[in-house]
Amino acid sequence: MGKMDLVNNADLQSPPTKELSDTKRLCDETDYKMAKRQNLGCFFVGSDGPRHRGNRLLSNSEQLPDTELPPEVEEGNIEYKLKLVNPNPSRLEHLVTQMKWRLREGQGEAVYEIGVCDNGKLAGLCRDEMDASIQTLRTMSKLADAECIVLKEFNVADNKTVSNVPTPAFLKPPVPKMAWGEVEDKNEKTASSSSSALTPDKFVCEVLIRRSQDEDCMWTDLRVAMLGNVDAGKSTLCGVLTHGELDNGAGKARLNLFRHLHEIQSGHTSSISREILGFDKQGRMFNYENHSIESILDCSSKIITFIDLAGSQKYLKTTVFGLTGHCPDYAALVVNSKQGLVGTFREHLGLTVALRVLSFVCITKIDGTAPATVRRCRMQIENILKGPAVRRPAYVVSSLSDAEDAALQIRERTPVFMVSAVTGDNLSLLHHFLSRLKPALSPEARTQALQAAPRFSVDGVLTVTGQGTIITGLTTKGTIREEDTMLLGPFGDKSYQEVKVASIQCNRLPRRLAKCGQSVSLGFHNLERTPRKGMILQSPSYESYCVEEFTAEIYILQHTSSSKLKRGFEATVFIDSIRQTVEIIDMDREITTGQKTKVKLKFVQFPDVISVGSRLFFRNGRTKGMGTVVDIVKIPSRIRTSGSGETSANSDLVLDELN
Repeated sequence: MGKMDLVNNADLQSPPTKELSDTKRLCDETDYKMAKRQNLGCFFVGSDGPRHRGNRLLSNSEQLPDTELPPEVEEGNIEYKLKLVNPNPSRLEHLVTQMKWRLREGQGEAVYEIGVCDNGKLAGLCRDEMDASIQTLRTMSKLADAECIVLKEFNVADNKTVSNVPTPAFLKPPVPKMAWGEVEDKNEKTASSSSSALTPDKFVCEVLIRRSQDEDCMWTDLRVAMLGNVDAGKSTLCGVLTHGELDNGAGKARLNLFRHLHEIQSGHTSSISREILGFDKQGRMFNYENHSIESILDCSSKIITFIDLAGSQKYLKTTVFGLTGHCPDYAALVVNSKQGLVGTFREHLGLTVALRVLSFVCITKIDGTAPATVRRCRMQIENILKGPAVRRPAYVVSSLSDAEDAALQIRERTPVFMVSAVTGDNLSLLHHFLSRLKPALSPEARTQALQAAPRFSVDGVLTVTGQGTIITGLTTKGTIREEDTMLLGPFGDKSYQEVKVASIQCNRLPRRLAKCGQSVSLGFHNLERTPRKGMILQSPSYESYCVEEFTAEIYILQHTSSSKLKRGFEATVFIDSIRQTVEIIDMDREITTGQKTKVKLKFVQFPDVISVGSRLFFRNGRTKGMGTVVDIVKIPSRIRTSGSGETSANSDLVLDELN
């Protein structure tokens, strides 16, 4: 056996918890996969907080029954193993996957009880079997990118704990003793002094497995929005890319992304769905064909999150919200080669220009389209891209070197791919292009955002039975950690509520933290009021305010009415994750299509939080426009602490300002 890896001494000095967590037994690989699949659909635990580590059972020798431990149960981070002696490669792979599950259940820590049966019976192992089992456990830990630390070992006679024995030197981690383990020294001396009188031949051992590096945020996260007209093949292309299985020509691949029955029946997307595709540093691709979601995240250095949006005109507000609220780095404009530039394509292209989202084009269904028709469609795209509205000429990708250049020059030129989801033509070029894309945010801006205090934009609210209210959204600044105290608001009464983060999930898996640029779900310990879309969750270090009135410079993209746009006009505005009605209460001049002016707007329903410089898009029927926020009128907000209705340190100042 090799030398034991060093561990952080500070992490070993806290006592074990007093309450016993549930554990999960995964004996059969089929059952394990089923359990894992069920876990992907769950969100969080209840109001008592996240499911953390359970007791280190053998370490609490004073709590042990005479003959056995509590039976192993099905959730948590404690695993019972009778022995782990020379497993074959297939079994070893299953054991490593099981260990990763336990590490996630324990937020980076797992406890293995070796020599213990599933029912808790202390069977024990002989010295050779124990040594081989520990060696196997260390091999598993290395494959799971974790450290293996032997906490305690016991002599067992007749299935009873009779005494402690010193852990062999080759198994001991080279760290000082734990403060709560001082009793071990006395027991070890007692055991060593009495070893000549009693020499048991069976042992049980407790081992701590700790993930050796931060598993959260090990990858670069890029978001790509899928846009285009109905029947362009957006969902099908996304399904082929993320699941690695070609389409059958009848829409089989798109079924992986649909969320509702009516979507399956009609074949049209009406909601926002997300799927991921991973790449490692060498550009190798990881998708759902041969990998689970855990494996994709573990193996990848870059995660592409596809945001599949609706193409139908009647779901336009959902599509706009997907672009503003989910803040994609790039947009894939998908065009059916048989239809050309019809339907909502031009409108979606205009949205990307208005919101300054870099885009590329995918011409689909080339397998069943005449070459002349494909060329005509490509020429239409080239003409519209080089026009004055876009000014990013097309760059047709036909080789791997072209794909490399397209990723580097995407700010100056618009890459155009001609692909087939049925035959797989040119999909390798699209894969290579995606693997070379970089985050739209510059490294300097990203570093600055990471160093800022945490801030989170809410784009969804869920209620899970038995678990309370969950919010979903994007971490726009800083890093959010479990147990962080933050402010959520503004609510209708212009106040913020103080909340404590209980649990975090990213890509349907539990995490300990969420960094800037990651879309996550959050649960809370003390959420007393119902949040809504458009709210923010922020550090108490930020100024707490809300906005009812603001000034913006707007440009009218389309206005079909014979009268000009004037005071009193109402429209739905989209700003980041905010979507609500605004009214024009003042303006410099009345305008119509193709004109711009400065207007003063007021939120009709409730106050929200916006900032100067934010891009906005508004619509009312066929009237559409875009603009930029140039000034805001801040209203100081109260901060309601949990269980009280009033507030924080600066409450007197805030109330004075309100009066």
